[in-house]
Amino acid sequence: MATKTILLGMPEVSELYKLIEANLRFKGFHVINIIEDSLSFRYPSFHSHLYVKYRKLICKDTYAKKQLQWQVLQKNIARKIEQAGGLDYALFISGDIYSKTFLEFIRGQSRNGIVNYQFDGLHRCPAIYPLIDAFDRFYVFDPDDLAKNKHLFLPATNFYFDHKLTEPLPQTENDFYFIGVHVPSRQAFINRFAQIAEQHNWKIDFNIAWKRNPKKGRQLYPQHNINLIKQPLSFAANQQRALQSKVLVDFVVSEHKGLSFRVFEALGFNKKLITTNADVAHYDFYHPDNILILNNQNWHEIHHFLNTPMHPVPEEIRTKYSFSNWINYILDIEPHSKISLPL
Repeated sequence: MATKTILLGMPEVSELYKLIEANLRFKGFHVINIIEDSLSFRYPSFHSHLYVKYRKLICKDTYAKKQLQWQVLQKNIARKIEQAGGLDYALFISGDIYSKTFLEFIRGQSRNGIVNYQFDGLHRCPAIYPLIDAFDRFYVFDPDDLAKNKHLFLPATNFYFDHKLTEPLPQTENDFYFIGVHVPSRQAFINRFAQIAEQHNWKIDFNIAWKRNPKKGRQLYPQHNINLIKQPLSFAANQQRALQSKVLVDFVVSEHKGLSFRVFEALGFNKKLITTNADVAHYDFYHPDNILILNNQNWHEIHHFLNTPMHPVPEEIRTKYSFSNWINYILDIEPHSKISLPL
């Protein structure tokens, strides 16, 4: 079968795009990665910079920079598509960072249309709403978004990367692992977990990305077994740290119900998971021996959970949430297992 060409567009997000590109190549795709094109964007002139500022400040045009950015880069991307012999697929993840004009250009280039996967709640990304009809298929990970808009959207979840899982796993060094940015709604849970870990002599690798005043950050997170880091880890480094821990911890962002990447990393790596997202109980891979849903009343269960053997997850269920199946499902390539969301 001839190599298929796919265009990938998404936010930079801790270099997640690099892992997605590597996995697409592993799956046999020729990848046109437009993220690095956008990261290298420079205004073509001082006048163009002033014009965008004018549109933004005076006309309240929040799309002015996007429009200019993709006008400038579109020629370069069109050249790459021509060199590849055309475009078979176009995958956007959180496509609200692109202009509608650019998306429509890509749609006209792709033999199999373009799709978008929104890996955050729609209400957190309002810029996506006027772009929805630019896509041929639009996937959401939050069950609430699907329930409200069944006629527009398709269900999907996040995934785990599977192309290197045959390699030997590193030796575990920590009992629990968590990384995230400061979000007030989960601050109290993080601090309490760190306190309990210290009481039980559990070794935790907890990291909060905090660029502001370190003294203020330490006031919010007084436990010294919580690391305050200036820059988030790359997604690849984050995965390596996860592999070195017995249990992955997921403190949910309260603004959505969709499951984070951490949930699927635990599934793919055969790790236990502690999460504050109670909706995980509605998914087919859930088992209480593997996933502890933490709330204000059951902190005492952590010790027992840590020492309970894992319950084997059926391989067909585990494989369904791999990137290999995910990409086939998103692009509607057979064979694949359909991914659903609980409603």
